[in-house]
Amino acid sequence: MQPAATTQYLRDEIAAGKLSPTQPTGTPQVELPGTGKHNLPAPRSSFVGREREIVEVKRTLAMADLVTLSGTGGCGKTRLALEVARDLVGVYPDGVWLVELAPLSEGALLPQAVAAALGVAERPGSPLLDTLLDALRDKELLLVLDNCEHLIDAAVHFTEALLGSCQGLRVLATSREALNVDDEVVWRVDPLSVPGEQDRLVAEELEGYESVRLFVERALFVERALYGSSGFALSADNASAVVEVCRRLEGIPLAIELGAAWVGTLTVEQISERLKISLGLLKGGRTVARRQQTLRGAMDWSYDLLSRQEQVLFGRLSIFAGGWTLEAGEVVGSGDTVEKEEVLEVLWQLVNKSLVVAEAGTQGTARYRMLEPIRQYAQEKLKESEEADEVGGRHAACFLALAEEAEPEMAGPHARLWVERLEGEHDNIREALSWVLQWRESELALRFGGALWQFWHARGHLSEGIKWLE
Repeated sequence: MQPAATTQYLRDEIAAGKLSPTQPTGTPQVELPGTGKHNLPAPRSSFVGREREIVEVKRTLAMADLVTLSGTGGCGKTRLALEVARDLVGVYPDGVWLVELAPLSEGALLPQAVAAALGVAERPGSPLLDTLLDALRDKELLLVLDNCEHLIDAAVHFTEALLGSCQGLRVLATSREALNVDDEVVWRVDPLSVPGEQDRLVAEELEGYESVRLFVERALFVERALYGSSGFALSADNASAVVEVCRRLEGIPLAIELGAAWVGTLTVEQISERLKISLGLLKGGRTVARRQQTLRGAMDWSYDLLSRQEQVLFGRLSIFAGGWTLEAGEVVGSGDTVEKEEVLEVLWQLVNKSLVVAEAGTQGTARYRMLEPIRQYAQEKLKESEEADEVGGRHAACFLALAEEAEPEMAGPHARLWVERLEGEHDNIREALSWVLQWRESELALRFGGALWQFWHARGHLSEGIKWLE
């Protein structure tokens, strides 16, 4: 169907009430009431420390409608929120639901992201926010809004609307800054505990510090991943170097994980010495907070140790929103410096160095993503490389090809599988649409619209589809 006709078709269907307000094809129902309902991801690694914080955040949520976990990038806001949320599954009769905002480029898409997480379908002739308010008005659930800072105005408006109408709703948000909503409780997420400069402790006593335990656990994990077994242990020989690393990285969890990722390639003493050089460059003349300098320094240090191929692919992969498959990574990430057949090997090196996370995807395929502070850093490197426009074009072409491949299948026997596949790449499709509109690539934009209308129809993304088409 031609894009102009698509817009009018969707409008006519909505106006005539022909689009069912029931669940769109392939979207999981939210069965209410009940227990144990959630969409929380499985933990990718063990959780270290924060025992007191978990207890106190749960206690605060019992008394406050909105709790915002705030702190610098890499301090562990998301991980703490997920651990709290997991403990509360079953406490809320209508479930615990995670909405990841980091992949969204437009604040207007926030209601769509929440509706998708909850399985709430659009209602003909009604704004999606009103539909959400009606659906949640009598529900008792916990909504986790992760990474609000880049959509702060939209998050404030949306949260105020929800809490003003839904008495049984609780919101746990993570953001680098407070939302400044009435009755919000802001919980500052501090770094992990670190031995003091004057402490002279033996190895067994050092494991009482959260930062040391995290370094040791991640070092064991990395060695097992690389070699199938691990001989790493905190001992009298390496204890002072481990402590120095944790102090230099000021207990910031993400920075410590980046440092520990090099165990097996470098000794702890070498890691400590290299961090002295990298973080020393940050002294003087900076106006950002010291903790932000520390995380930036850890990323700079880790980036500088990458090979040229690893650096190039690292930047290119930051174009993805919401993760990517190996096939998409090969299409978008290959080019000068990195050939298509080399992408898998280089990507695996980035996984080993904790710069990319590998997870089990749907239909037996692996999926990859970057933690948001790392992705933001990688995007800076991509912009510095002056190939951001070219990579953005490859990304848009990749997902246009997927949409056009799916279009004829949407009326066939495998329509459900194709709908689910497009839903899994929805954030990347949105990113691609933003790119083609930013660069006024009208032909590509129209082709996107023509290819996606059946997906928007099937999944209930009607108002969003119309906005893109207009």
